[in-house]
Amino acid sequence: MPERYLGRTLGRFRIEAIIGSGGFAWVYKGYDPELEIPVAIKVLKPQYAGEETFETRFRREASTAAKLRHPNIIRILAVGREEQAVYFVMDYLPTGLDDRLRIMGTLPESLLIRLGMDVSAALAFAHREGVIHRDIKTDNILFDEHGNAIVADFGIARAVSGYIEQTGTNMVVGTPQYFSPEQARGQPLDGRADIYSLGVTLFKAATGVLPFQGDDWYDIARQHVEETPPKPRAFNPALSRGVERVILKCLEKNPANRYPTGDALHTELVQLLGKAALPEGDATIVLPTPLGGTPAQAEPARTPARWPTVLSAAAAILIAALIATTLRMRSAPRSVEVEHVASTPGAAMAAPPPPSSAPVSRDSAAAEADSIQRPVPAPAVAESPPELRVDVPDGAAVRVDGHLVAHGDWHTRKITAGRHTISATMASVPGCPTATQSRTVRVTAGDPTIVALAPRPCGKLTLDVLPAGARWAVSSREGDEIAHGIVPSAAPAPLPVGSYVLHISKRLCADWSAPITISTAERPPERVRLICP
Repeated sequence: MPERYLGRTLGRFRIEAIIGSGGFAWVYKGYDPELEIPVAIKVLKPQYAGEETFETRFRREASTAAKLRHPNIIRILAVGREEQAVYFVMDYLPTGLDDRLRIMGTLPESLLIRLGMDVSAALAFAHREGVIHRDIKTDNILFDEHGNAIVADFGIARAVSGYIEQTGTNMVVGTPQYFSPEQARGQPLDGRADIYSLGVTLFKAATGVLPFQGDDWYDIARQHVEETPPKPRAFNPALSRGVERVILKCLEKNPANRYPTGDALHTELVQLLGKAALPEGDATIVLPTPLGGTPAQAEPARTPARWPTVLSAAAAILIAALIATTLRMRSAPRSVEVEHVASTPGAAMAAPPPPSSAPVSRDSAAAEADSIQRPVPAPAVAESPPELRVDVPDGAAVRVDGHLVAHGDWHTRKITAGRHTISATMASVPGCPTATQSRTVRVTAGDPTIVALAPRPCGKLTLDVLPAGARWAVSSREGDEIAHGIVPSAAPAPLPVGSYVLHISKRLCADWSAPITISTAERPPERVRLICP
């Protein structure tokens, strides 16, 4: 049982909590007292730790992976054995791609492209070092505190594969939903197999579904080999054709038709990112702010800073402003000129304007003196800045004018006055009519603007009804019809979570009605057999 290691120390690392379990190892959260950081500790399950051949390969591949030093590959801190525990220790990254997709359903296109850029960069580096991952999938992609995608578990699938080849053990290496066709056939693999699996991962992140699904791993593997993948835009019409083309090229059956390297894929994704306009949920969301405010950010930016360019542009703007100011000062009447300088913050230290060649009368000189001595009026008291509060259910993705800003309740004073569209979205099954709720409000200075949104996720209603051709309808407890159709249905019906009444009817048959409850949990089909003559 995985609890056996809780509270123990492996090497210098203290085990604190169980956070996961895979096919070959348990995963724990631990603590490194030397670096004073949390860590993740992967410990082989006893049946594999006790197998000398497997343990040897596992430790060798973990050591190889520990030498892969790249910003988008997880850092392995230690590999070791203590008594019966064979383990390796890596950085603790609590958020993964699976977590984001459970909350958001799909990734906005800019984040999708950057995900592909990060993972393809990691694969390009590993492949140059002679290491193929063999199990790229949503589970093995994590995120650091800056939002960068980090690939985990390099070398684990390779260790299992080598063990199978050496011992003839009947085991499946990798995850069938993400298999490349050559992997499904048991053929030799190169880096292009990882490119295919990344294509499956991007398909899932873009659409919320996998390209190939089935009842067992053999059927799924067969689809990878034989069937053409569906078009991602059929599931997500908002996806650009350029991104769809990249995903489908990754999913080519013949490795020769895919991107030959991670570098080639990375280059094309960089070009796509340069063409894309800022979509909702971009890595950095900057809302308009009042003068002197600090922009609110949803997630830290991952685009490399270009300070030399920014400073050069700022210097050019400053020089142009100084030239324009000088020209205005030379052309304007001197009394206006001096009053402007006196009423501008910091102007008391400014040099006086150049003398005019025109004669100056005593009256004009007196007027000028008066303007210099005139007291500067006190600044007006500023109004309270615009303030916005958004109240939503826990986990709801909040967007302001299409930009993702938070998950859950959100509050900001860094927003301009004016009309803004606020929306909240709950992770849900595709086609849910209530998963997103929006309101357009006018935000003004003074009292805060409060927006309360209540999106509801959906569950699936699956029907098993005879005879065929019967009509079904779902109504609220008050009798308002929510949805209807004819059985057999082509697909389960998405319905907002809640309590309803299900009606089944067919001509010449006795009607059937019963209360039902829809939830996000998987539920068996509603089985109904009408009584007919």
